[in-house]
Amino acid sequence: MNKLSMAIALSLLSASSYAANYTKNVDVVVIGSGASGMAAAAAAEEKGLTTVLLEKQANIGGSALYIEGTFAVETEQQKSMYIGLTKDWAYKNHMEFNHGFINGPLMRKWINRSDDSIKWMEEKGVTFHDVRTLFEDGNRTWHIFKDGKGVEFVQKMEQSFTKNGGKIYTETPATELVYKGGKVVGVIAEDGEGDTYTFNAKGGVIVATGGFINNPKMLKKFGIRTDHLIVGPKKGRDGDSIKWWEETGARLEGMKTHLAIGAWLYGKDPNTQLSHPEHTTVYSQMASLLRQPYMWVAKDGKRFIDESQAPLWHNTGPAVERVGNGYFAVFDDNMRKYMKTDGIDISHSDWVRVGHKLDLLDEGIEVGQKEGWLVKSNTIEGLAKKMGIDVATFKQTVVDANRYAINGVDEEFPKNRKYVRSMDKPPYFAVKGQNATLITLGGPTTDTDMQVLREKDMKPVGGLYVVGCEVGGVYGDSYNLTLEGMASSFAINSGRFAAEHIAQKMKL
Repeated sequence: MNKLSMAIALSLLSASSYAANYTKNVDVVVIGSGASGMAAAAAAEEKGLTTVLLEKQANIGGSALYIEGTFAVETEQQKSMYIGLTKDWAYKNHMEFNHGFINGPLMRKWINRSDDSIKWMEEKGVTFHDVRTLFEDGNRTWHIFKDGKGVEFVQKMEQSFTKNGGKIYTETPATELVYKGGKVVGVIAEDGEGDTYTFNAKGGVIVATGGFINNPKMLKKFGIRTDHLIVGPKKGRDGDSIKWWEETGARLEGMKTHLAIGAWLYGKDPNTQLSHPEHTTVYSQMASLLRQPYMWVAKDGKRFIDESQAPLWHNTGPAVERVGNGYFAVFDDNMRKYMKTDGIDISHSDWVRVGHKLDLLDEGIEVGQKEGWLVKSNTIEGLAKKMGIDVATFKQTVVDANRYAINGVDEEFPKNRKYVRSMDKPPYFAVKGQNATLITLGGPTTDTDMQVLREKDMKPVGGLYVVGCEVGGVYGDSYNLTLEGMASSFAINSGRFAAEHIAQKMKL
């Protein structure tokens, strides 16, 4: 044996000698530590279930760290504000929005329990400081977390979980499910050191892995176009669970549905465009321009939607997606001055609120020109050329817009008259936007206890649960933003449902 071969052999021997195999007996294994996984883990330990939480990233929390608030109806907060929305109303709203193409019994259970989960979180120390809506005359269902982020939620769930004896394994992805007699009875996981863990789960396995938005092959497989989308999360949602659904013969639904959230600065990471509402940034302020209700044009130089629909991501996201890779939000110098002195007319979520004065706008215009997502010109013709669109078509679009402003009526779309404004004061500006998406919203069909159902007979796969955004039947073809905060709310509630069912099954 030569020296190189000996070195390789010794290194392999050394690696294998340090790797260990562990076997642990528990009641529940939760895979994934986003909002649904954290809620499931905390609820399971609270019920006296010996539980382990597996997270493949170095830190827990996932997207839950960034959620601003959560949906609920008939809460004490709403009652104190004389908000009269009811559970019956919310259920009917969601059924009608999705044309009935959702899991009605599960939706009813979730909505009916939504207020209880607010109390449950508060009992664990989670604080809410307001109930809001993004929209003019919108439905105030969005219970805002402290500081407008889910950091405290994650912290309090972790504290509750570990205080009750729960164990968290980070950088330890689940690699296989263990089956016996057609049921799921455990999980095999491997940590960063190469150690292997076999967790025998007496009560069940709760999958909360967050979907597959970071897996281009799976997106293509299930028919989600990616050539014109910015994906918000950079890593982690890789579709780890898809092979398990295939192994168990799970019934899948809604696999093409994803959370399109409208346009963000072209080519920029959406995470750079977030901010605290009291500490906005150049990028968050400039991203807010893409939500303003003035003039949006596609690559053909024409308007394509009533721009005052801007807050309704479930409308504007698909509309932007339909016109292709990118669109432009156009404004003139009068609008620039207005947004600096009077503030914006439509919120950029809770990051830049209505009325916020864009004090960083001029700086942002310079940054945008340098980075290529904003163009500026003293003429409409010059702006069109820099935008790369047909000059004559765009000129006609502007001529029409100015006529609408004089008459006070948008002849193309039924836009609110207060947003029908002229485009006649140079210089002119165009910000390029690109549709973004956060998560996929499809997966296995479940019963109301979050048990995965088989395709062949619609009966539960024993011991297997799924929660959060990878549950099928929660949405039709798009997210329902008229019930603001529903993704996080369903995640939290579904996590609780799964843990409660396992506890009931084990009679704890």
